[in-house]
Amino acid sequence: MAGRRHHYLPQLIQRPFAFRQSGKEFYVRAYHRTRGRFTPNTAGLGKELDFYGGPEDTSLDDAMTSGEGELAKVVQALNRGEHPSPIEMATLVCALAFRTKAMRDALAGMMPAIVSALRIKVLDISRIRRDLLASLNDPKERKRQIFQAIDSGPPQSREQRAKAYAALLPAWKKYVSAREDELVGQAWATASLVMDKIRSEATNMAQASYLEVLSRDPTVPARARKLVEEMVFTVIQAPEGQSFILGDCGPVARFSDGKSRLVLGAVNQDADIEHIFLPISPSRCIHARVPSSTWWPSAAEINKISASLSVEFFISDRESGEDLEALRESIGTLDPVDSEEDIIQELLDQAE
Repeated sequence: MAGRRHHYLPQLIQRPFAFRQSGKEFYVRAYHRTRGRFTPNTAGLGKELDFYGGPEDTSLDDAMTSGEGELAKVVQALNRGEHPSPIEMATLVCALAFRTKAMRDALAGMMPAIVSALRIKVLDISRIRRDLLASLNDPKERKRQIFQAIDSGPPQSREQRAKAYAALLPAWKKYVSAREDELVGQAWATASLVMDKIRSEATNMAQASYLEVLSRDPTVPARARKLVEEMVFTVIQAPEGQSFILGDCGPVARFSDGKSRLVLGAVNQDADIEHIFLPISPSRCIHARVPSSTWWPSAAEINKISASLSVEFFISDRESGEDLEALRESIGTLDPVDSEEDIIQELLDQAE
């Protein structure tokens, strides 16, 4: 166990950006969305209390910590100019992509949109009317409702219940027709209460889902294998006089619709990942791309994507620069997946 303050941006990826080392302590230049520039120790940067769960269950944090040794070896090998296998690079990308605060917040942000889309569907009055009437006129449901009404009165024998059912059955359609608006209104009100409760708990639901998915395997091996099958992995060198930054979002991606998002993916089913970038030092960046893509981004373009998709800060090896201040101002300006409006519309379109 590494304590209750957990790194969502692990030190193994921060340390290559350090401008100073003192023993086992590494210091970086961090550019924060609200705090400006400061020079923290990586031991305290990119951490949050109980990020991977509380002290009652440390299994996920323990698993994350134990797996960092192999990931660190890949980062170190790449920064020595060696050539780890594509699956090792893909595993590093996937392990860092899903564990960040940016990814958790993105999932939490998606949940209200998903609930809103569901609410629109569920509370469609014409749909409620159609489904309710179909249900009430279903033979099994009709029988259940009639016997429920019979049993709400005085106790009766089996024969008496059967006679009562036979007497009431012919009047069922008339009963439903007469009370149609009232029944539909009751069904809508009940559904609305349920959806309001779900919406109020959406963030907690998203957090629980995030931890559940992450606990299955912190390195997400299936996703790593899929990336290797679909993409070519290389390492980009920063041109002389330029350098990469590391955003607190970790890896970032560019999609076939021209938008940049987190590696999680797009809600739009027609938007596929074409590029993934993970800076591993000021001079090196892992680049995965689909073979058909001909777009070759500059270091400045990669940096803009990383900063814009970050939640709070990015790290640079440089002490100052107009471009760094511009990047700091761009922190959090891109939707990590899609806007809430786009998510709602896409989900509604998919449900048609």
